[in-house]
Amino acid sequence: MSDSEGEMWTGLLDSGIATFMGKDHKNPIEENIQNADVGIVGFPFDSTCISRTGTNRGPRAIRDASSQTIDYHYEYDVNLNDEYTTIDCGDVPVLPGNAKISLERGAELIGSVLDADGLPVTLGGDHVVTVAGVNALGARADNPGLVLIDTHLDTATDVGGERYNHCCPIARAVDEAGFDPENISIIGPTGAMNPREELEYVIDQGINLFPLDEVIQRGPETVARDAVRAANNGTDAVYLTVDVDSLDAAYAPGTGVPTAGGMTARELLQIIGIVAAEGIDAMDVVETSPQWDPSDITARMAVRIIVDSLAANTTNEANGVGSGTRAERNTLSN
Repeated sequence: MSDSEGEMWTGLLDSGIATFMGKDHKNPIEENIQNADVGIVGFPFDSTCISRTGTNRGPRAIRDASSQTIDYHYEYDVNLNDEYTTIDCGDVPVLPGNAKISLERGAELIGSVLDADGLPVTLGGDHVVTVAGVNALGARADNPGLVLIDTHLDTATDVGGERYNHCCPIARAVDEAGFDPENISIIGPTGAMNPREELEYVIDQGINLFPLDEVIQRGPETVARDAVRAANNGTDAVYLTVDVDSLDAAYAPGTGVPTAGGMTARELLQIIGIVAAEGIDAMDVVETSPQWDPSDITARMAVRIIVDSLAANTTNEANGVGSGTRAERNTLSN
């Protein structure tokens, strides 16, 4: 079997060391990564969950699942290996139980990818790891924007007095990383796990909110265009954070708070395509808890989110499933 460039696979898809899609491993703090376009950063931290734990095992599960993915992306008609030099930067050296120190270490590692003009892709970990990502980007951008795709608002100012919690990443993006609330878009909240005070924070701050009901009524592509327009309005960098629990539990059972009645996988991929096609500068995929999903479909979905984001980012074209297939258009045009 060969890929589109004729290179032969010499073994099983899941053979070799567990790096993301089999890419080379380098530590960007200790090694020169100036030729890297994408840096994969594992962040196995799971000390702030208010529900089922286990996201510390997410990065390894996502890496394992990525071995079942090749570089050529059919919908986007692009070979990611031709567009990006991707390295796996290993994991943030977390300090279990200490969110502050772990986030500082995460911001250093993610920031080193940004300093090399690379696009950091963080594998969570619970959603508090986004604080490291937004702090790293916020320290290097004058006016960053953000798109959150989540079943939860994640705008708590604290949980029991603790500022660093997986319910708080958006509040920290505002008050710690310098993100203007008017350039933050939240897509997909639904259900009975969004406290009234978090909704009031959204309204008071002027954050752009697109609940799941609006996604269904207006369509994912229309909503995504409005959301990414707000995130890009006058900004010089965009952070994309995706919580796998934005998906219906049928598509993502392996997470701490699985969502009954959540978004479909196709709706999410359409949104991802439109957001990333406008350009992203950093991203994360969080809340994969593999022990709750023996089938590994949640980890595979996390991989799909990443490769779709990278494909859309490099082609500047949205081709999420149901949005049109670039491969077929290109074939027919020939």
